[in-house]
Amino acid sequence: MTGLDIDTIAAIATARGNGPVGIIRLSGPDSLTIALALSGSELTPRYAHYRSFLDSEGQAIDSGLAIYFPGPNSFTGDDVVEIQGHGGHIVLQALLSRCIELGARQARPGEFSERSFINGKIDLLQAEAIADLITAETETAAKLASASLSGAFSALVSDLSNQLNELRALSEASMDFPEEDIDVLQRHAVISRLRDCNATIEQLINDVAASQRKTQHYLAVLIGAPNAGKSSLLNALARDDIAIVTDVPGTTRDTLKQSIKAGSVILDLIDTAGIRQTDDVIEQEGVKRAKSSSQNADLVLHIIDDNEPQEINTEWLPDTAINVQVLNKIDISGRQAGVLPNHGETRCVAVSAKKGDGINALIQTIEGSLLVQGAQDSVFSARQRHVDALLEAHHALTESLLAFEHHNAAELLAEDLKRVQTAIDSLTGRVASDDILGLIFSSFCIGK
Repeated sequence: MTGLDIDTIAAIATARGNGPVGIIRLSGPDSLTIALALSGSELTPRYAHYRSFLDSEGQAIDSGLAIYFPGPNSFTGDDVVEIQGHGGHIVLQALLSRCIELGARQARPGEFSERSFINGKIDLLQAEAIADLITAETETAAKLASASLSGAFSALVSDLSNQLNELRALSEASMDFPEEDIDVLQRHAVISRLRDCNATIEQLINDVAASQRKTQHYLAVLIGAPNAGKSSLLNALARDDIAIVTDVPGTTRDTLKQSIKAGSVILDLIDTAGIRQTDDVIEQEGVKRAKSSSQNADLVLHIIDDNEPQEINTEWLPDTAINVQVLNKIDISGRQAGVLPNHGETRCVAVSAKKGDGINALIQTIEGSLLVQGAQDSVFSARQRHVDALLEAHHALTESLLAFEHHNAAELLAEDLKRVQTAIDSLTGRVASDDILGLIFSSFCIGK
């Protein structure tokens, strides 16, 4: 292993808190030696052995399974041992302390994944996918992260990198052998291939943006006249009694924020004060905050009492937000629950927040509105780092293509393509600074 200390590291690999099973993970050259001292007997590679785990005086700390994975055929590429015991916090801390006493050191956050990356077991996209899989908030996010972990994103990036490498080789060959009669750098063919590479980068940018839309939090604001049922709808969407619900208009005087899952998207949902003309100073401030909260909204849910529709001035709503009109209290009006015809660009849904009727139709409308065309087809997880690298590559390749079309300068093309390839290779970590690696892996949990 290069670039990292080759000492043996140890960490608790299961989540904090008590549970039925807990895992201590060891990685490094002394992993097996430490495991032998801990368990008192030999371990056959890739077999699960039931053992007692002993302290320095030979007394049992716990009992469970010990599994030895010799390097390089392990997750990190080094010798790895997993100690699987009972999941109590005290027991796991005692086992970890014993491993450290026997020569291991406490692993840094993400250090196991970092060693796997350094040893060529995974690339940087796959390493990030591990963290994304652990922190996934929806099934969709988990599936996208799993696809990246399996190499879906990496394969596309590697293929693009190989194409760029071939073009660099052609341009450098033209520079090295200018006396040859054969034009190694066939102008039209190269221009065509450069355009193909740029189109691939553009598609990746679109795919990455679509993936981000599938996993990001969307800011959604509930607005409407007092007593239209905004707080009731918040509770219905959250499936919990979060907001106070009364028949008294103006009960909500401040903004209330709650993160909820609506289908495959996460909403940061804000319940606001009812919008009306009032002399109440506190309620006026609530209305002011409601309008302020809406300015950065991705989605505005305009709640209307279907029995007593009250028009409110919506000219202050942002043009960029998606608007959904929600006709509430249909349990009283008798209207059928579900999706209604659009009012222009505004989608409409009839619900009873009190009874729960039409809530699923509203969730589907929200999901379909936010996930614009193409987001459903995204096949891997993505981060802002990926967007930045692809945009940099696209900008550099566009400039390179224009310059080559006008000047046909092979030496300039070779240098420009090097800049493009550096940006692309930073995605998988073929080219990555220690600062970038440190930033990525330090965000991992300890034990991964």
